[in-house]
Amino acid sequence: MIRKAIAAKARPRLPAQKAGYHHTDLRRALLDAAIVHLRNGDVTALTMQTLARAAGVSPGAPYHHFPDKVAVVAALATEGYEIWLERAKRSVAQATTPRERLIALARGWLRFAAAFPSHYRVMFLRDIEDRARYATLHETSGAGLQLLVEVVAEVWPDLTPSGAMAQAVATWSTLHGFASLQNAGVLVNIPRLPSVAALEAAAIALLLPAP
Repeated sequence: MIRKAIAAKARPRLPAQKAGYHHTDLRRALLDAAIVHLRNGDVTALTMQTLARAAGVSPGAPYHHFPDKVAVVAALATEGYEIWLERAKRSVAQATTPRERLIALARGWLRFAAAFPSHYRVMFLRDIEDRARYATLHETSGAGLQLLVEVVAEVWPDLTPSGAMAQAVATWSTLHGFASLQNAGVLVNIPRLPSVAALEAAAIALLLPAP
């Protein structure tokens, strides 16, 4: 279940097991191994063999759950969108005004990206853009975008449907850019830069209409 998913920053490195070791949930173990790898390792270096070694199983065992590495990445990305969407719905429900809902969504996106960096790294890869093969992924990400569009339309009620979509994508792009810089460590490596909290507040302020 999503509520039991991976604490991305706290998950310990998986212990080595004998080859052929039978996991009660090998699929979960493989995803956890991918999460650990992606904290510091490159996506291109992630292989089925790497996952098998990390999970302590035979080289062929992962193929019982995933046909290839891209399927692993897609499953991790899907999980990321599911975690984000659940959090987003909850934050929107707790806010009382359109402006507060947009702020909650924006903050929630940045918090999610910081808390689940391994998921975030793979959620926008071109390798998983096939909407037919990865239908669940795109349905979930689409639901998240639709939620943002609905909140944007509340904040700017005079926008046409296409205008609301354009504003939502612009909002998403701003948040994604900030999250990517933050996860890359750029925002703590520039002299005399304000605190990350101040930078985040400034980024979110850009997304809002004048009071």
